[in-house]
Amino acid sequence: MKKFLIAILVIFALGACGKEKKENVKLEKKPRPVRYVVVADKDVEYTRIFSGNITSEIESNLSFRVNGTIINKYVKLGDRIKKGQVLADLDDNDYRLSMENSIAQYENSLAGVAEAEAGLRSAEASFENSKNEFSRMEKLYYDDNISKSDYDIAKADKGVKEAQLAQAEASKKSALASLKASNMQMAQNKLNLRYTKLIAPQDGFIVAEEKEENETVETGTPVYKVSLGDTLETETFIPENLIGSLRKGQEVTVEISALDKKNYRGKIKEIGASSSGYGNSFPLKITLLEKNNLIKPGMSTKITLDLSKKEESQIIVPLNSIEQDPSGNRFVYTLTNIKEGVATTKKTIVTLGKTYSEGIAIKEGIKIGDYIVSSGVSQITEGQIVAISLGEED
Repeated sequence: MKKFLIAILVIFALGACGKEKKENVKLEKKPRPVRYVVVADKDVEYTRIFSGNITSEIESNLSFRVNGTIINKYVKLGDRIKKGQVLADLDDNDYRLSMENSIAQYENSLAGVAEAEAGLRSAEASFENSKNEFSRMEKLYYDDNISKSDYDIAKADKGVKEAQLAQAEASKKSALASLKASNMQMAQNKLNLRYTKLIAPQDGFIVAEEKEENETVETGTPVYKVSLGDTLETETFIPENLIGSLRKGQEVTVEISALDKKNYRGKIKEIGASSSGYGNSFPLKITLLEKNNLIKPGMSTKITLDLSKKEESQIIVPLNSIEQDPSGNRFVYTLTNIKEGVATTKKTIVTLGKTYSEGIAIKEGIKIGDYIVSSGVSQITEGQIVAISLGEED
């Protein structure tokens, strides 16, 4: 029994010694590795790429000038057109019938004028005869050679013939007016018949087809949208904060995806003066300086704009070096007490500037020569000892 108790005490003693030994062992953590960069004064190349589409400098909607039903279309999307080319036809049966009727009316009016002129000549002759007869009878009457009744008959006949002459003159004037009206109607019907054909106003090509055969259209309804002339443009939209970085006449690079992504030179033609209708964006028009018959309206483009404005050098840091605290402050971790591959982190509030392809500009908070953590920022805290190596992570 005594030996048993001694054995138990020995076991407890050994266990106690082992526990005490473990408690006295301290586990040393290795500093978390981070990468850093040294703040430098940088020249910034600031470019942005915007999407756009090729358009023509002159685009126009072509429409018929009369109502009708489209019976023929001779061109389609992408086709080149020549000045004077017939692009489409309307059913012209009604217009042709109106034309024939107006020709018949014009011919009737011509006949009416001829008849009125003949009547006027006859009335003029009759009036001349009655006037001469009255003069003769009037002289005889005053010489007491005829009776008063004979004189009155001659006078009345002269009055009738004079009225007939006035009527003949009015008839001729009316016939001439009718001829003029029928001539104008015939001319208008000729135009209407001609307007049943849609004619290309000048060389260009079809940008869009708005109507199809057998559709009924009204005057002015677009049938085709066409690109006229040979100067092409591309249009895009830019945010208001970039307006001041551009100028008219500035050269840009235009990539056309459909043509093996080849780059073409362009020049800023117009910078929109208002964002009305475009949200907070402003329209930007660019004229292509190089010509290629393969370039057509509607092709997509990528427009590279130099927005640097030749800015002065400034402090630029990597985007992933910036963090935000619960209060909304933006900050970076600067490194202090740098020695033998380790350093101490320090939270530094910064004021941000523009974002560039190289990183983000810092207006206030750090200075040239500062060491800042460039990666692993979200996994460290202020005052932490970290292991450091130069450069950003790949």
